[in-house]
Amino acid sequence: MKIIHKYVLREHVGPLLFAVSALTSLMLLNYIAKQLGNLVGKGLGWEVIFEFFILSLPFTVAMTLPMAVLVSVLYAFSRLASENEITAMKANGVSMRRVLLPVLGWGMFFSFFMIAFNDRILPLTNHRLRTLQGDIARKKPSFALKEQIINEVSPGQFFLRTNHLDPETNKMRDVTIYDLSDVMRRHTIYADSGVMAFAGNGNDLKLTLYNGFIQEVPKEEPTKMQRLYYLVDEIRVEGVANAFSRDSSDNYKSDREMSVCELQDEVARFEQDFFRARARYDRAVKVARTDANAQVGVETVAPSGPERSARKRARVASLGRSYCDAVLFVDTVAVPWVRKQTQKVATLLMPERAFAQSAPHAVHASYAPHALQAQDTLKARQDSIRRADSTKAAQRADSVKAALIADSLRADSAKARADSARVLPILPVPQVPLPGITVTPQGDTIYPGATTAPVTGVPDSLGVAPSAGVSPTIPAAVEMESARGEMLRWRAQINQYAVEIHKKFAISAACTVFVLLGAPLALRFPRGGVGLVIGVSLGVFALYYVGLIAGESLSDRDILPPSLSMWAANIIFAIAGLVLFARMERDGGSARGADSTEFWGAIRRFGRRLTFRKGDA
Repeated sequence: MKIIHKYVLREHVGPLLFAVSALTSLMLLNYIAKQLGNLVGKGLGWEVIFEFFILSLPFTVAMTLPMAVLVSVLYAFSRLASENEITAMKANGVSMRRVLLPVLGWGMFFSFFMIAFNDRILPLTNHRLRTLQGDIARKKPSFALKEQIINEVSPGQFFLRTNHLDPETNKMRDVTIYDLSDVMRRHTIYADSGVMAFAGNGNDLKLTLYNGFIQEVPKEEPTKMQRLYYLVDEIRVEGVANAFSRDSSDNYKSDREMSVCELQDEVARFEQDFFRARARYDRAVKVARTDANAQVGVETVAPSGPERSARKRARVASLGRSYCDAVLFVDTVAVPWVRKQTQKVATLLMPERAFAQSAPHAVHASYAPHALQAQDTLKARQDSIRRADSTKAAQRADSVKAALIADSLRADSAKARADSARVLPILPVPQVPLPGITVTPQGDTIYPGATTAPVTGVPDSLGVAPSAGVSPTIPAAVEMESARGEMLRWRAQINQYAVEIHKKFAISAACTVFVLLGAPLALRFPRGGVGLVIGVSLGVFALYYVGLIAGESLSDRDILPPSLSMWAANIIFAIAGLVLFARMERDGGSARGADSTEFWGAIRRFGRRLTFRKGDA
């Protein structure tokens, strides 16, 4: 079976490489064609263009790798079936399910690779690509002057015309310049000859004109004209051909430029705000049920009661949270433990330090005590070196453990500071009488519309304003609407980031789902050939990515949760693959079995069956 498994996997390598290269090239060329207008004519170096191509690859590969897996599976199994190799395996008692198992493992390997790729590499390259596109957009095209036409040197402000231009020396003859930078005056500069060159900074254009005059006409008084003659005139036009510069201060990241843990941090932050608004809404509902005209106090102190428990519930269990917890465990516990065990094994396997000893020789009786003393000294030195090595190893282990404890303490203290920073300070009650506000003889302040008696049946922990309010109050209905609006806003933000988290995992899992779907289809229609590969691939790709786009739209509108909208296409195709996988042993397909014509005929019969059932209904 090992030979068969290796043979089947080897059959997938060629189609996979071809499909990845072909699909990636097509999608990359399509993307580059859309961006071609922003790249051409700006005087960019070849290294900038090459970097743009390289940074565009990861996004394309993330979309084409699942497609290539499906193409390779369909082509490999279709070829094996058409050449009777599957029939030979069945004749020798080889189960098709056992043949498919290594291919499923192959698909799972690509799924795990895609998870790491979408989490680590793709966000980084997307961020750098967006930054590079911004840098390219700020780059102006290189200045190129043409003779006998009016050239726009500075957009809408400076125009130049020359009858003759020497491209080697940049000398001009019969020069006319139209300067429209001053809206109140019209400047026209004439010169018999001139020289054009860029300034030392490479951005500004420097014009040196000879034997001419400057003509100026005020727009308010067009009948007056002023003319100034000169022998030499120098003009400097700024920003004609600016150099390409990179912006390293762009730290903003969109949802597609974040890793899974960064997206999960944003989700947790918005979840905390959502539960805070939910606590306000529940409190207002309870007060309104007791008394429709009740007032709810505006909180200006540290949250308590439901608000405090809402902070505990802000850590909602999710796929992104589980992944981030696993990554944190690996980084802080598993990796240091493996490193420590590796050091122990290396210490045990390494030979002890050896010291050179002289060959034994005859010693005079008078020197025997000195020889014994030297041997004892050498042995004591070896023991001290071993003890020093073990002490250093123990100290290194203790230092690593202390560093981990210090990191955890710093994290806890940072979290405590963040929680304390969210607590609003207690504001003093204004004692100066304002219009519409009454101050009682006891020093209490009553705001407009505040209740003058406590609401019965409602505990103080719900935040109901007391009889002599110590904070502003608003009607419960207003508080309900305000909290509902905040809940909808925070829910939309949660869905936006949660969709990106589930999309990373769903596209990665598609590699395994496509293996489960493609292999039974290829064995069911062994004579499908290239037509089956192209037709099934295009159909599955279209349905899958349409499902992703539709699911993202439904999740943004809060119609479906992100966990369902992003995984719906995977679930549907996985169910279809499992059904085909279960029936794979019962299909008696051979080289003379079904082909692509029967495949499309089966689809048409299924459509007619559905239409007939609808007609009966």
